[in-house]
Amino acid sequence: MKVVNLLIFFSIFIFCISSGCINENLKEEAPHPLITNVDVMSIPADEEFGLKVTVYMQNPMDRDTGSLSIKVKTKDQYTNLITGEHMESVGYLKAKSQSYKTLFFNVPTSGEQLVIVELFEDNNLVDQQSTYVQLIEEAVKPVPNVILTDLLIETIQATNYGQDIIFEASPGFYNQGDEANKVTVVVTAVADEYTRYTGSAIASNLEQNQRTRATVRMTVPADRSYSFEVNVIVDSEITASGETSTSIKLHDIKLKTPTTYALIESGSPVSYDEAIDEIPVEDSAEYAAPSPGFEAIMFAISMLFAIGILRKKKREI
Repeated sequence: MKVVNLLIFFSIFIFCISSGCINENLKEEAPHPLITNVDVMSIPADEEFGLKVTVYMQNPMDRDTGSLSIKVKTKDQYTNLITGEHMESVGYLKAKSQSYKTLFFNVPTSGEQLVIVELFEDNNLVDQQSTYVQLIEEAVKPVPNVILTDLLIETIQATNYGQDIIFEASPGFYNQGDEANKVTVVVTAVADEYTRYTGSAIASNLEQNQRTRATVRMTVPADRSYSFEVNVIVDSEITASGETSTSIKLHDIKLKTPTTYALIESGSPVSYDEAIDEIPVEDSAEYAAPSPGFEAIMFAISMLFAIGILRKKKREI
């Protein structure tokens, strides 16, 4: 009886093993190429998102792999729709070796995306991994656009026994872009190539479409003429530059009488018409007056002609 029971138990045990009822995990799977790690980096690209996916692979086998390829897919976690797909060939891996492959492709949809990486050997799926990536639209940074309008100069007083003069330069500017929290205006009085005097002022909270002035007080020698350069700096960047087209003699400006001067964009050429307009009235009169020598000749000819007519009349009488 014991022998019969033993045979029955042994038969049941063999049947369970052969049918897979006892711990299928004990079966050793055939080795194959593996994905060991996946790195995903998102890069905003115009209206889409660029994905940089780096796949690390390993060949645990004692032989070289067949032809390997990698497919990367992205899925929207809410709709489960595939939003992007890209596939590239890897080649083959030598026995007991590791390697990696980086893939680049664009995804048109933002939000959280499921990234699925699949490894194929000879067109057969052998391994896969998945991870999530959050695609966030890059915030557009407000860009102030502050431009110059003109330059107002007012002489305050002479100092140092009349050798120097104190004046205020007030550039006007206009913000046609987004709000600017800090605007720096730099004014430079240029006497010659080697002599420059510079001052600056700060204007804060310049709203969109707002016009204002910033005043820079400076002291310079009174006996020289100056051209002026003005720079507007917003967030450490120069957004506008202007300069006067002519030299200005501060000593000739009436005290405490604000005078406005036009600014031209730095580097802009001055046209011929603009140069003619800059000629002072007293100088331009010199070019309009006829030559005195020519008037004397005409006067002498007229007198001789008149004398000839009078003599002719006397003879007729």
